[in-house]
Amino acid sequence: MTEEPGTILFVCTANICRSPMAETIFDVLAGERELPYRAESAGVSNFGGAPMSSNAREVLQEAGIPASDHHSREVTEEMVRKSRLVLVMGPRHATELSRRFGDTEKVRLLQEYASGIRDGRELPDPYGQSILTYRASMRQIFECVESVVDRLDRERP
Repeated sequence: MTEEPGTILFVCTANICRSPMAETIFDVLAGERELPYRAESAGVSNFGGAPMSSNAREVLQEAGIPASDHHSREVTEEMVRKSRLVLVMGPRHATELSRRFGDTEKVRLLQEYASGIRDGRELPDPYGQSILTYRASMRQIFECVESVVDRLDRERP
């Protein structure tokens, strides 16, 4: 019997740059290790189904990661409830989720969860910046997500 996959939810501001990149990278890396998880992403703002930023899509493709047909969506209480883990890009995202849905133990800063170091740092938002900024952001997100996948792999029963 195959184990039902757990959901890892990535949350940023608009769900058009950082969180969809993290979602896409996670699904590729977790799939390679046959982990029983899949990723979803959402934003704390409503951008009405906007597509992934073209620069985000481009840097994923440069890294050999096929970008999905992503459309932004606003985070809901149900998304948070059904997720095993909610990884946010910065402290203000965690604060907003707590304000909307109450305190939840599932919400963690991506960089802190990945590194094990509590420092409250945000992964910078590349929106509106140059392609070089997007490349730097994608590398940071990749490193964090890779550490998350390593951790989930070590912790699996």
